[in-house]
Amino acid sequence: MLALLSSGCDRRESGEPQIRPSILLVTFDTLRADHLGAYGYPEPVSPHFDALAERGVLYERAIAASSRTAPSHATIMTSRYVRDHSIRHHNGATRLGDGTTLARILSAQGYATAAFVSNAVLQRRIGLDAGFEVFDDELPDREYNRRVYERHARGTTDRAVGWLYAAKRPFFLWVHYNDPHGPYTPPRAYWRFSGVAPAGIEADGEPLPVLDRQRGWRGIPSYQVLGSLRLARQYRALYAGEIRYLDDGLGRLLEGVEAAAGAEQLVILLTADHGESLGEGGFFFSHGHATTPELCRVPLLVVAPGLDAGRSSALVHHVDILPTLLDLVGVDAPAEAAGLALARPWRAGTPLPDRVVFADIGAEVAAYSEDRFHRARLVGDLGSMPEGSRASYRWKVDGTWSEAPPDPVIAERLETYIERETPENWAPEPGEEDQERLRALGYLEPTGDAPAPDAH
Repeated sequence: MLALLSSGCDRRESGEPQIRPSILLVTFDTLRADHLGAYGYPEPVSPHFDALAERGVLYERAIAASSRTAPSHATIMTSRYVRDHSIRHHNGATRLGDGTTLARILSAQGYATAAFVSNAVLQRRIGLDAGFEVFDDELPDREYNRRVYERHARGTTDRAVGWLYAAKRPFFLWVHYNDPHGPYTPPRAYWRFSGVAPAGIEADGEPLPVLDRQRGWRGIPSYQVLGSLRLARQYRALYAGEIRYLDDGLGRLLEGVEAAAGAEQLVILLTADHGESLGEGGFFFSHGHATTPELCRVPLLVVAPGLDAGRSSALVHHVDILPTLLDLVGVDAPAEAAGLALARPWRAGTPLPDRVVFADIGAEVAAYSEDRFHRARLVGDLGSMPEGSRASYRWKVDGTWSEAPPDPVIAERLETYIERETPENWAPEPGEEDQERLRALGYLEPTGDAPAPDAH
């Protein structure tokens, strides 16, 4: 265990201050980069995020490890691609093993560590609690239209800020917000947006059909259906409202964290686990079914003392988060980290090396370069992309993509990546004694019928 915990080495020289900067890591669930003002969204849905972006480095080409929540967060916490960690592409059925994680490294370096998560698939049974002294996964809010529990931004922020009052410094605080995840049910005060269509998506046509499944191929997924709403713009408007509600929670969190740590002793990194299809490729209000840019291009913002603000068009990835945060507080990343420390080349004004990064849902894998991605469908059918097929595309920073001639270098790296295999580590089945508690938290179906909750 000592070898494990010392794998992030202390680079502090004698005579340097004893207190390192504290760290705030915020992950947003199901948040498209192009739906934030800093990335060009035309409606005022993200004033707190946008104000913070003026103080940091905003990455325009950030790629998620997966379009599913658990695999992406496992990559964020380990700097390993999906095929290299034991959660693999599964979303709640597998568990992270006993390897090095960001929280374990920082805990060994004397950081107080706490996490506040808001989605059932991130609860402690999948192993992301490793290294956290406090791991708050209480989910009191039942989702509209299905028996799944979450926690809304207000509750998550209250818990996180409450912890800060007693937290010693330095601290590592991870806060996960679930609100943009469907069903889109923001409080009524946030129902004020028009539902701007993403780039490349035409205006609303006919009402969409209601589907009897949760994947939104050419219709509204069953769990997303809200009353009599049938137009895409109505759902896009509510999605925007969720982001605005979330942003208010972020604003309160930033105020609390900066009061606790001081702006000059605080490193902040904000990102999302994945995006959401809002009509691209014939898919509506869903994710987890593909590795295309509307699902895998995510926001990524870094704010740190001495880091000049600006925008970067470099290709970056979830694997870069662990080495970037450790570098910013003077700790070496473990040798097995797959990512890059992003602040150092930014400060030096040097470009990142040409690279290919991967997005992976198991049934489909994509390899991204700065302007191309190559996609392999390994299992099942996805719209017009059948099992065993390969395709190449160009993509832009606005998230649009179109077919292109194959790039043999990207294609070869994709095939090499697909061959990698790390055994899955299956999460334990809940014991009989825990089933009632797990029902209350959303792991298991309730035993009786419950009324659908009001929008929060």
